[in-house]
Amino acid sequence: MAGRLVNTGTRPFHMTTQNSPAAGRETTRNDMSQPDYDVAIIGGGMAGLAAAWRMRGRRCVVLEAGDRPGGRVHSLLSESTPLNLGAHMVGGPGSIVGELVAQTSLPTRKLPERLFGLQYAGRRHLGGSPSLLPLTMRLSPMERLAFMRLGLTLRLGAWRSTRAGGPDGNGLAHRESLFAFEGDRTLREAIGPMPERMEEILRGLTERNGADPTEMSAGHAFRSFANVWAKTAPGSNLVGGTAALPEALARGLGDAFRPGHKVTLVRRVADDRVEVAFETAAGPDSITARACILAAPAFVAKAIAPDLAARTRDALANIRYGAFLSVGVRLDRAARIPWRDTYAVATPDLGFSVLFNHDRMRPDEGEDSDHAVMLFAGAARASRWIAAGEAATLDRWIADLETHFPETRGHVRDATFMAWSAGAPFAFPGRALLQADLEMDDPPFALAGDYLEFPNMDAAAGAGYRAAERVEGWLAG
Repeated sequence: MAGRLVNTGTRPFHMTTQNSPAAGRETTRNDMSQPDYDVAIIGGGMAGLAAAWRMRGRRCVVLEAGDRPGGRVHSLLSESTPLNLGAHMVGGPGSIVGELVAQTSLPTRKLPERLFGLQYAGRRHLGGSPSLLPLTMRLSPMERLAFMRLGLTLRLGAWRSTRAGGPDGNGLAHRESLFAFEGDRTLREAIGPMPERMEEILRGLTERNGADPTEMSAGHAFRSFANVWAKTAPGSNLVGGTAALPEALARGLGDAFRPGHKVTLVRRVADDRVEVAFETAAGPDSITARACILAAPAFVAKAIAPDLAARTRDALANIRYGAFLSVGVRLDRAARIPWRDTYAVATPDLGFSVLFNHDRMRPDEGEDSDHAVMLFAGAARASRWIAAGEAATLDRWIADLETHFPETRGHVRDATFMAWSAGAPFAFPGRALLQADLEMDDPPFALAGDYLEFPNMDAAAGAGYRAAERVEGWLAG
């Protein structure tokens, strides 16, 4: 471990003020006849940025508490090597994120040919088909049968989930139907009892959803596997790291994007406006707007907006989040990495549960470039390591990396720790009952966030688009 650099900083975000459509239209604060803005967007993650991008012809402001755009879409540079710490796969044409990538002219690269591998019980399975793992792994007869049954249950459930949803592919009824699919029982109840080692593998495979099998609904888990196995699944990495997208959107918004603005309260002050109070390094301040898009996590939206409808506030209080923990690792170019042609390697019996190969994010894929990986844990495993602290986590995870992938020993040059106690919202039994209250018409407030759908970058951006369209309707009326 000697000589290992631990980097806990953040990728600097540089924003140049531009003459964006939203910039330069603020009324003087002494003129109270008109609100300062058409819309105030609270939160500069993907939902808030997408909403602002959709409304950039309006007088718009995005207030972000942190010092960068993107929220849980986060990466930084270690020298010239991107270390990704959050969301990492982007879709192509036809997806909302894919269209945003195209509009901002960002380069992408296809993921490696093999999406999945497994390192378990001291053995490595990187070359074959995942469907053959029950036959190629060293298992007892009972474990082998349980693994085969698990695979069939997940495959069938994923296939059934693709046929869930109502006839309106973008409406409330559709989203309610998706949450209702296998939404009355947990994944553990749907799978049934299994040998302990199969339980361990299942937990490792599903914790990317932020919950353990005893917490998430069966439908939530089935949809997560359907998203991975679908032909339309996101199949690219952004060159330079995933943060390139929110940074490009924020630059395109110009001075409408305001980092370092922590919103403390949003109140309805008249029939046609809200007042937004916030704190900056210069002290407290406030603005007024005709409408407000709350694009913050559910618990933040509830805390800062007491004038939301009571049913909506109750629904927000019931949204559940699970922990995410990521460590971005830079390996020097001399490391003979064994996962070169594999994107994700599940490691359910190690400190981390998945290793992601992010070499496709490097600006230069040549032999002279260092390697980039992301080590990840979610749900209860992530919570345990967050509680253990940064130093203990880095020591154990890097030791596991070097022990079980000895090709990396002595080649770790940088390790960056990133923890989110509220990393991802997850669906639980009964979650569908909240959807109507979350999407009820409640002007001048609109909600946006990945908790309104199955959480991913496209869901967040899609929720932002829908909120923007709803507000446009109010403003036009």
